[in-house]
Amino acid sequence: MSKPITQEEIERLAVAWYYALDIHAPIEECYKLLADPGLRMIFPDGDITDLPSFKTWYDRVTNIFFDENHYVNSVEAKISGDEAEVQMIVGWQANLWVAPEAKSRRLSMTATQTWRVRRSTKNAYGLEITYYNATTKPFEYAPGFAWL
Repeated sequence: MSKPITQEEIERLAVAWYYALDIHAPIEECYKLLADPGLRMIFPDGDITDLPSFKTWYDRVTNIFFDENHYVNSVEAKISGDEAEVQMIVGWQANLWVAPEAKSRRLSMTATQTWRVRRSTKNAYGLEITYYNATTKPFEYAPGFAWL
């Protein structure tokens, strides 16, 4: 058995994950943070169950969202050896452009998410995401900003 996961490792993985999303990192960098096989991700626009379906989602969202910023507000982990269940509160701001609209819209919201992570050797963080529910609770939108 590998060493138990730590809270600090989970927090570093979360920061790395959101940074990758913010900069629209190459898909191969994102893959290193995701389980394969055994991946399940739940987003408002559908479920992801493997790396090819993640790529389809990622290609779409990186072409409509830009100037993204994720802010990790809290990370609460229930660690069980080399796995953990994580409750996370994340602030997200982004511009959204849908062709052929003349202008983009600015989004600003807080999302409550549930993750499951496990030990992995395929990245520098020593963890990978196996389960990711982006909509554990309904999004809390900031007043005056656009909604999805």
